Amino acid sequence: MAVQKSKVIIIAAGLGSRLMPLTKNKPKCLLKFKKNKSLLNHQIKVFEENKLKSINIIVGHKKKELQKLNYKCFENRNYKKNNILNSLFCAKKIIKGNILISYSDIIFKSRLIKKLLSSKSDITVLVDKEWKKNYKNRKLHPISEAEKIIYDKNFNVKKAGKILTKSEASGEMVGLFKLTSKGSKIFQYYFKKAKRVFQGKKFYSAKRFEKAYITDFINYLIKNHVEVKSSVIAGGWMEIDTIEDLKRAARF
Repeated sequence: MAVQKSKVIIIAAGLGSRLMPLTKNKPKCLLKFKKNKSLLNHQIKVFEENKLKSINIIVGHKKKELQKLNYKCFENRNYKKNNILNSLFCAKKIIKGNILISYSDIIFKSRLIKKLLSSKSDITVLVDKEWKKNYKNRKLHPISEAEKIIYDKNFNVKKAGKILTKSEASGEMVGLFKLTSKGSKIFQYYFKKAKRVFQGKKFYSAKRFEKAYITDFINYLIKNHVEVKSSVIAGGWMEIDTIEDLKRAARF
């Protein structure tokens, strides 16, 4: 039986406010970090190197700039009021089968995608164990902003989020995670359940469910005894959140 290829969902709806004025007229993922190479160009090239050709983008801020490209887009109409978890589920129609999900503001080596795709677990997050190196001389994005992960000796995620301290964290979530067909069903089921119970209410670190991060949802899955695995890497990626990061990315 042929192995079903993963489809890709890139979450690219956000304002990119820390990169203003560069993001005033374009989404963050279309910013160029090298001559004629945007963050989106880079991601798609790496995905295609790994034979991932079904590219889907969740759009919001300056959506037309992405909609005119040759990719399937899903609109987050409430991108100014919600956060990345609810943004992801604007593409709920295609959250089925094997899926690789990416934040739009990261660049990464091809080997990271190979490592993530090799995981047999239903829900796998990519975690950088050498994450602290990314914050050396990074003045505009403090280490407290990192989406940190604690995993055990079997690489099961035990806790996640920015609230974790530097000393207790095992690593940082890269902004890449993978779902199998079963994992997609689990995500759909628990998102619907969480929305029903927590809509408008506090949800882990988020003041309201609508403002939840993926790490908040990971904590909710763990609370419900769902296994979330870490695929552990050592460097090979960058987050671009500030103009300082964009300048550093030119040397990536």
